[in-house]
Amino acid sequence: MLPSTTGRYYAVVELVQHPPSVVLIAVEGGELVLVRQSRPGSGTRTLELPSGKLEEGEAPADAAARELAEECGLAAEVLSAIGTFWAAPGYSTELVHVFEASGLSEADPAELDDDEDIEVERLPLVGALEALDDAASIAAFALWLERQ
Repeated sequence: MLPSTTGRYYAVVELVQHPPSVVLIAVEGGELVLVRQSRPGSGTRTLELPSGKLEEGEAPADAAARELAEECGLAAEVLSAIGTFWAAPGYSTELVHVFEASGLSEADPAELDDDEDIEVERLPLVGALEALDDAASIAAFALWLERQ
């Protein structure tokens, strides 16, 4: 245990150094664009919003456009920043940037990362929150819903 600035003690934790990331809310025709992919932590395939890490020196909006193309084969006419939040500040440095993607069109297919096996799905907006499997997607979607 180590002392904090308030004189209380806190446990020593292993801090995960994680680059910032992006999560996208892409809606077309009343449907939310989602990805289903394998995640080692869950031991199963999860249903998530498109997302990914920023590359070194990459701006969040550029990462959002890249991830939308890579994971969904889509391009956005407009990417609007919705907000940010810490993914898990108790043990991670990951800051999540949330974007809304609108004016969607097909993009040139990009190559997936070696560890990605992604299927694109679409669900009606109504009930989509309950279908999401990961915390970043749930938080990003809730943030977007609050602004509607």
